[in-house]
Amino acid sequence: MKIRTFTLLVALICSPWMVGTAYAQGFVFGTAEPSSPAKPAAVLPSDARPAKVETAQRLLIRMGLLHESPTGTLTPATQEAIRLFAKQNGVASTGVVTEALLNSIRRVIWQTKNWSSGNYKGREKLVDAAGLREAQILLGKLGFDAGPLDGTFGPQTQVATEAFQESQNVTVDGLITATVLMNLRRAVNGIGIHAKSTVRVLNWPDYIEPSVLQDFEKEFGIRVIYDIFSGNDDLQSKLSAGGTPYDVVFPTANAVPAMAAKGLLGKIDKASLKNIGNLDPRVDATLRSWDKEGAYSLPYMWFTVGIAWNSKLTARAYPHHDMDSLTNVFDPDMARRFQSCGVGVVDSATDVVPLAAMAGGVAKWNGKNSINAAARVLERLTGIVKVIPTDQFIDKLANGKICVAIGFSGDAVQAQAKSRGQVQYRVPSDGGLLAIDAMAVPANAKNKREAHLLMDYILRPDVIAKISNTVGYANANLKAGAFMSESIKSNPAVVPTPASLSRSSPIPILSAEDQQDIARIWDRFSK
Repeated sequence: MKIRTFTLLVALICSPWMVGTAYAQGFVFGTAEPSSPAKPAAVLPSDARPAKVETAQRLLIRMGLLHESPTGTLTPATQEAIRLFAKQNGVASTGVVTEALLNSIRRVIWQTKNWSSGNYKGREKLVDAAGLREAQILLGKLGFDAGPLDGTFGPQTQVATEAFQESQNVTVDGLITATVLMNLRRAVNGIGIHAKSTVRVLNWPDYIEPSVLQDFEKEFGIRVIYDIFSGNDDLQSKLSAGGTPYDVVFPTANAVPAMAAKGLLGKIDKASLKNIGNLDPRVDATLRSWDKEGAYSLPYMWFTVGIAWNSKLTARAYPHHDMDSLTNVFDPDMARRFQSCGVGVVDSATDVVPLAAMAGGVAKWNGKNSINAAARVLERLTGIVKVIPTDQFIDKLANGKICVAIGFSGDAVQAQAKSRGQVQYRVPSDGGLLAIDAMAVPANAKNKREAHLLMDYILRPDVIAKISNTVGYANANLKAGAFMSESIKSNPAVVPTPASLSRSSPIPILSAEDQQDIARIWDRFSK
C-alpha cells in the first residue's frame, strides 16, 4: 500500500498539470497546459481494485456529472460521465478510469473548489484543523504519506486517506471525517495486528460512540473495521456488491423483510446473547411490525421522523408561526416563506415519501395510492425544497444553512447541541413516523461469532447508554436509563410524549414495487 500511495503521489506531483510554487499541503494545482504532450498513462488492468473506479465516481458525483451510487463498477452511466468530463475540460477520453483521468478530475475539482460539494461527504463533515493534523500524524504512523503535518486538507492528505481506506476495504472517499479519524485512532492505538480476529461493521454516519468500539477491542481482542452507508438503498447495494463481506449492519427495521427475502440477511442466534433480556419488550414488539418473528434483527435505536427547525431563523422568516406542521415543508406556498433561509428534507426516500403521502391526504400507506399522493406533493416542491445528504443534515441545521427540514429526531438532537439550543424538533401535529434502526447479521458474514459478541456487548445497559448520550437517539434497553444523561433522556425530541407518539405511525413495509416507484419519483425530485 505504501508503494501504491507513493506511485500516485509521484504521478500527481510530476504531472504536467503541476506548475507554480509548492504550498503547505505539498503542492497546488496549476492551470497552465504542458508545453509538450505527456505520454498517455496506462489503463488500469482489468483486475485492478475497483476503488479507483469508485473514487472517480465520487468525484464525478461531486461535479454533478454522475447521478448514481458509487459502486466501483464501470457502468454505462459512469462512462458517459467520463465522456462529458473529458468534453467539458478538453482532455482525452478512453471511457475507462486511468491514473491520468483521476489526476485531471482532481485538478478541476480543486481549481473550481467543488471538492467541498457533493452528496456523499460534504466539507461540513471535515474535522477541524487540530483533527486534520492528528489524522496526518496517524496516517504517517501507518505508513501513508499525508504530506506536511499542517492541519490543512489538500490533495496529498486526500491521497493518503484514500490509500488507508483501501487498506481497510471500506468506502473510499478520501476525506478526513469524524468516522475516518475514529478509524485512524483505533488503527494506531487499538488492538491492530495483535487481534485474534476481526468484525466488520456497516452503520449510518455519526451513529456510534467511538470509545465503545475501542473498549470492545480491548476486552475481546477483536479488531473492528468500521464503515458507513448513506441510506438503506446504499446499504443493500453494498451488501449485494460482493467484495469483503460485512458482519454487523444497522438497517432501518422496515427494510429488514425485503433484505431477508433477497437473502442478504441471516438469522440471529439469540440463544448466544447473554444480554438479550435487557431489551424493552414494547420496543421489541414494535420491531415485529416489520420483522414478524424477530428472527433477523434486534433493536438498536428507535426514533421518530418529523420536523426540525432553527428557531432563530424561522422567527425572522415567519414571525409567531407554529412550526410543528408538515405543511411548513410539504405545502409549496408555506415552504416558499422559508426558501430564503433554506427548507429541505433528509436524503432518505423511504422515510420522506411516506410522510409526503400523509401530507397528500393518504394517512395509511396504501401502495400506489400513497405513491401517487407523494408524487403530487413532491412535484410541487421542485426548486423550493432541497434534498439534504444524510451526513450533512446535522451540520446544515446547526450552522443555519437550512432553517426548517424533515428529518430524524436523533439528528435534530445532535444539531440542537451544536447550535446551543436554537434547533427545535417535534413530531408533526399532523402526523409523523416511528422507526427503529436494527442490528442484523448479513447472510454472507464471515465472522458470525464476533458479530454476536459485538451485538451482545452493545446490549449492555452502560454501553448502549454511552451511544445514546453521543448520538441523541433513544435506545431499547430497559436498564440503560441509569447510565444516560438527564439532558438526553428528558428531551422530548429523544423520547416524545405519549400524545406525540400516538400521532406517529410505524414506517411502512415497502414492497419491491413500492421501492422501485419511490426510487423513481425521488430521483426526479432530487435532481
